[in-house]
This record gives sequence, C-alpha cells and structure tokens, in this order.
Amino acid sequence: MSSKEDLTSKCPVCTTGKLIVNSMLYSVPFFNELAMFTMKCPECGFSHSDVFSAEQRRPTRFTLHVDDVSLLNVRVVRSGSCTYRFPEWGIDVEPGPAADAFVTNVEGLLFRVRSVVETALGFADEESERKRAKQILDEIMLALRGDYFFTLVMEDPAGVSGILPDDLTLVKIEELSPEETSHLKGAPFWIDTMREEISERKG
Repeated sequence: MSSKEDLTSKCPVCTTGKLIVNSMLYSVPFFNELAMFTMKCPECGFSHSDVFSAEQRRPTRFTLHVDDVSLLNVRVVRSGSCTYRFPEWGIDVEPGPAADAFVTNVEGLLFRVRSVVETALGFADEESERKRAKQILDEIMLALRGDYFFTLVMEDPAGVSGILPDDLTLVKIEELSPEETSHLKGAPFWIDTMREEISERKG
C-alpha cells in the first residue's frame, strides 16, 4: 500500500518549499511493518529516502557471519541513521547528512562497499594505502563468489535497520547500551523531525 501527502515541515535545503512524501508499507520479519518513504521538495527538487517504524524501537545491533554463498541473498534494511561495518576489512560506513535509506541484500551491500573502496583507491597517496585497497577489492570479489567469509554488522540508534534472513537464528540481535548508542552518528535533526511527524500521522 502506498500513499502521498504534504508535510508541514519545510525543505532543509531551500527552506521555502514544503516537503511532499510518498510512502510504501513493507511487511518485514522482526519489524512487523516498516514504511519506506521518499521526501521531495517541489521548489528546489531536493529528495531523500528513509525508513521508519510506527512502533517505538530500541537502538539495535545486527551481526551476521557470512560463511555460505546463500547468505549473500539475505535481505538488508538500512535507514538514514544506520552505521554498517565489515570488521575484517576495517570498513565502517556511517550516515552522513544525505544518507539515503535502502532495502537490498548482502550482495548489494558488497557492491556498494566495493564502489567506496574503488573511490578511496583513486584518492590514495601512499603506496601502502593503495596496496591495502587493492587487497580489500580482491577479497570483496572473492566474497561475491562465496569464496571469502566475512562479517556484516549493522547498528541503528533508531532501531529501524536490520539484517533479515528467513531464519533469524542466523543473525545475532542485540540492544545497544546508552554508551554504545552515544558513539553512533544518528540521522540529521530534520530527518528525526520528519519521522516524528509521519509517525504521528500514521498513528
């Protein structure tokens, strides 16, 4: 089910236009139901996607050890406040001011990270940095073929991101402590405002 409505909040870019939101409800294991919404400003063309839950959720960490090629197909939900990590490669992808939400799978996340590493390789000044980036790219290619085992960690202070295999026993789900949560970069303030307004309307 999808819907379209105007929000009272102003665009964070041009500050004059009122945001229009298109939302789509997803039935998702563990979360019951999530809303993926895209906000767009008719004045300047700014757009942004995010995920929200009608239920109050706690800060959460999901950990999946990818030790079988079939796990590359596991669904992943990433909100605009989520940090995801690949510990074996020392890669942490934190949310920025324009961090979009997306629904993909583990394989899709690997392709995204590969693109980030390729960009980093192009800007690397030191030979040691270039060598390490090339090694990571080689290992990502092996991982995409199921020939390299790795770990995926997703942490979200809003609790609306996750790793969602059909068998949830494959993933470790933990509530983050206040101290752990304080070290995470959350969504920009205006995103939190949007979530609150949409939540109130859906409630």
